[in-house]
Amino acid sequence: MYLARLTSSEFKSVAGPELTALIPLGSTEQHGSIGPLGTDFTIPEELCREAEKCDSEGLVVLPTVPYGVCPYHTGFAGTIDIGIPTLQALLTGIVRCMMNAGIRRFAFVNGHGGNDPAIEGACAYAYEHGGLGAIVDWWMVVRELNPAWGGGHGGAQEASVMMALHPDWVNKDKNFVPEEIYSLSPELKSTYGSATTFRGATVKIMRPTETFTKTGTFGGSNDSCGLADAARGREIFDGMLQWLIAFLAEFSKAPLGK
Repeated sequence: MYLARLTSSEFKSVAGPELTALIPLGSTEQHGSIGPLGTDFTIPEELCREAEKCDSEGLVVLPTVPYGVCPYHTGFAGTIDIGIPTLQALLTGIVRCMMNAGIRRFAFVNGHGGNDPAIEGACAYAYEHGGLGAIVDWWMVVRELNPAWGGGHGGAQEASVMMALHPDWVNKDKNFVPEEIYSLSPELKSTYGSATTFRGATVKIMRPTETFTKTGTFGGSNDSCGLADAARGREIFDGMLQWLIAFLAEFSKAPLGK
């Protein structure tokens, strides 16, 4: 079921500890030369939409949260950053209101790593008030399910999934620009965002994204946008969806917080 489609009285009649709230969220931000700005929230939104079809009575999908924490990407046009305090306040408010209605379980299906600290705060609130929250970072899950499904930011992994979901949103032939990564020095190599390797170890040297990547794509040794493929994207999405459905079924039986 979808919260937005119910009346208040309809929701009140079904809200309870046996119902899990699915909260798709991500970010509106740059995704390399071919990735849509809405990549990070669109993929979680589609995952939640498909998962709901398998358990429409046990899951309630909340409206998608399209904005997140991405100050490092604001040098690229179209990126919208709302910061950790704002996002945490929003998510905690959602949890608080849903718990007031009787919901106790929350699954945050997330598309952007910068959101995690804010989601963790909302999950902590849920636990402290007798609930339970889970953070499902889909791009991390698929990498563990199958290393071949992994990727970096704004690369072939995400673009492939978007090509499978919304082929008219991704125009590789028109928009692809070869990636270039700028390291601080031959010894200080940029590897993934602020992650920098030096003599076999990794440190974080914080810099705006545009200072270490020409197009916004980074991470993943073989994850160029130019390798994006809809068939691979469908395989990744379907694999993630099957895992998510199984996880939500198990999560629904997990003991609640204090």
